[in-house]
Amino acid sequence: MDVVSKHLARFFWRWGIALCLAGTMAARAETIPFTLPMPIAIRVPDSGALPLSSALRRGTEYADLKHAGYVEEEYYLSGVAPAISAQGQIVAQTPYVTRFLIRKPSDPKHFNGTVIIEPFSWFGERAAGWILTKDYLLRRGFAFVGYTLNINTPVQDPKFPPPPPGVTDESRSQYGTIVNFDFMRRFDYARYAPLGSYYDPQKFTRGGLPDPFLPQAQGIGAELAMLLKSNRADGPAAGLDVRRIYVNNWAVQAQVWFDYLDQGRHQQWRMPDGRPLIDAYMTGKFSYGEVAGPALRLPSRLPPDVPFVTIYSQSETVHDAMEHIALPPDSDRPMLRYYEVMGTSHLRAADLGTGEIEPWPNQRGKPDDPRCQFIYDEPAEMPFSALLDAMDQWVRNNRPMPRAARVTRKPDGIWRDTRTGNPAGGIRPPWITVPAAEYWTDFETGCGVVYDSKRPYSAARLRKLYGTYTNYARRYAAATRDAVRSGVILPEDAAHLTPVARPEDFERDRPRPLR
Repeated sequence: MDVVSKHLARFFWRWGIALCLAGTMAARAETIPFTLPMPIAIRVPDSGALPLSSALRRGTEYADLKHAGYVEEEYYLSGVAPAISAQGQIVAQTPYVTRFLIRKPSDPKHFNGTVIIEPFSWFGERAAGWILTKDYLLRRGFAFVGYTLNINTPVQDPKFPPPPPGVTDESRSQYGTIVNFDFMRRFDYARYAPLGSYYDPQKFTRGGLPDPFLPQAQGIGAELAMLLKSNRADGPAAGLDVRRIYVNNWAVQAQVWFDYLDQGRHQQWRMPDGRPLIDAYMTGKFSYGEVAGPALRLPSRLPPDVPFVTIYSQSETVHDAMEHIALPPDSDRPMLRYYEVMGTSHLRAADLGTGEIEPWPNQRGKPDDPRCQFIYDEPAEMPFSALLDAMDQWVRNNRPMPRAARVTRKPDGIWRDTRTGNPAGGIRPPWITVPAAEYWTDFETGCGVVYDSKRPYSAARLRKLYGTYTNYARRYAAATRDAVRSGVILPEDAAHLTPVARPEDFERDRPRPLR
């Protein structure tokens, strides 16, 4: 029997005891804090290939870990976790086996005490938060853990609900091969064959359809946080002295942690010494309830002792404005912040997961629309990293995050400046304060893709706004300095920020993309 089999056998022997304990705790009043069972982490044996979602593989997740002084390790995570409905009921206590990747400083002296955790996306096992903030995390000595929340493909896959009558839905054909454990096993069967979790489409529904979110997701995330924060000598973070755990959760899986807060798990599930499992929550690029259910924008049970931060790209901002969804005001008690970052999109080419292929806007819907020719390629990671740093300062130094103006609304959406064509208000990186393009969302253009798109200014419009490229570049540099002073961009990133327009764009119009 190999080492993995021995550990899994030991786990399933212990499972009966853990299940009894977990069942007893679930029966207690939800307002009484208690500690979940401790999961087991086992190093994944080397299969001769890099793990799925590895930062060592060239692609959207890639980072030069060796140069940054980091190592990457993959673990199986096994335990017993409650299976919870979208309505908050604990239906069962069941075992699970999943996996996670940890990226951590090879020298513990370079670790800053904080681990960021994030569930991988449904599509292509992508870690959106890592992609958006990896340079910042590596510079500042964070550890990062991405973990899998998945199921075996059922007969009716909840990720692909039946479309309304008369509507063609291409999502299954586009994404069906890059979801669920089946995708992972095709990628590396030896490595991912042991993974398994509980799912029953009859018992778990959301909005009248099978719930696409893993019923054990809340418990798995909480148990992972507890394992990391316990600083076990045989744990995946051994020697690092973990003091804080932040959730940095983006896109569709952000619903998991919103449910966690909305159902009061932050107050209910604690460390053995009573500390919170999670010390800050950052979620973004997802409109809660868009998959199914009510369009909530605030958990009904906000954490009283840690920040809850939601960051919208321009895409989610426009969605809420068009749907007339009001956002809650910022506050310091509870620690709540909402940010709307203009000139950033829901998805970039730089964000795609393994095996994910997305058509460009000019390949769908409106191929001749001048707003459907280019996708955003501005460095959105800069303002998002600055906001993560501000949240970190709020936790470490009790320095509240700055408050930012919301985007100006009008009855049918957002108000746009007639001179630049761009939204007014919100967080405004330099490419919005000194723009060289109009930034649009698919909600407005109907280009028909997940990407949002932009319309570069003509040469005549650039000259009308700025006169010469030299004037434009000078104003862009001044806007960058202002962004640093206001905390929109970190000083380390500002040195790498270059103007969007080029000198030749002032002389001739940009051609359409050849795609």
